[in-house]
Amino acid sequence: MQIEITPDKLRYLIKCGAALAQNIPEKSLITYCGFHKQQIIDFSEKMRRELDTSGLDM
Repeated sequence: MQIEITPDKLRYLIKCGAALAQNIPEKSLITYCGFHKQQIIDFSEKMRRELDTSGLDM
């Protein structure tokens, strides 16, 4: 599957994902969203690198 989103929507996903991980107790994340804290962090870091590579500011 390939999904295209605007830079603003990508920023939203990255920032909100990181904020979510910080505000929900770590042991509850898997129940709340189906991902462990490290998975959320890894995804956010990957997306930030994609933005940097594309020359888009976070």
